Amino acid sequence: MRNIIIACFILIIGAGCISYYNTPKGEFKGSLDIRWVENDYFLFLPNKNDPLIFERANGEKIQPKAFCTDGGSIPQFLWGLKNLSPWGYAPAYIIHDWMFRTNRCKYETYTFKNSVSVMEESLKTLMEENKKTRSYFVFKSITAAISSDIAKNLWKNGDCKALQEKDPCKERKDENKGELLRTIKF
Repeated sequence: MRNIIIACFILIIGAGCISYYNTPKGEFKGSLDIRWVENDYFLFLPNKNDPLIFERANGEKIQPKAFCTDGGSIPQFLWGLKNLSPWGYAPAYIIHDWMFRTNRCKYETYTFKNSVSVMEESLKTLMEENKKTRSYFVFKSITAAISSDIAKNLWKNGDCKALQEKDPCKERKDENKGELLRTIKF
């Protein structure tokens, strides 16, 4: 049994290395501003003077607008593992959450496949900018989760109205409300 677990772990790491090296690197620009709203909910507000932009290797630019986020949708029992907190790769999570929200509410048109490749690219970008955060296991785990059938079903069948009704940030999309917790500058 022990050998099977070790073999599975090696396969996951190996697959993560291959997909990591085959993924192009993009570039983050600007500042990421986050404000606390309530437990596990934060408001992303674009910085007026230096908005967050992710530029993909192909030149496509993604610039999120104000929205509510919980960071990365990492199951809480995994938060104690290195690099698997909901904020460990915050810029990538913000870009992915924005794409998910725009799809659900039809603000912009992205495909599910595109959202997966953007997440892969943004994760790799962060891991290359700070080599201490590079983990092929984390890369493969996150990209496997966001490309799963469960994620695809949420992408296809997500309801914007339900999302807006339970949005704890809807009354707070004002830059003067809530304490600015963190600014990450690129």
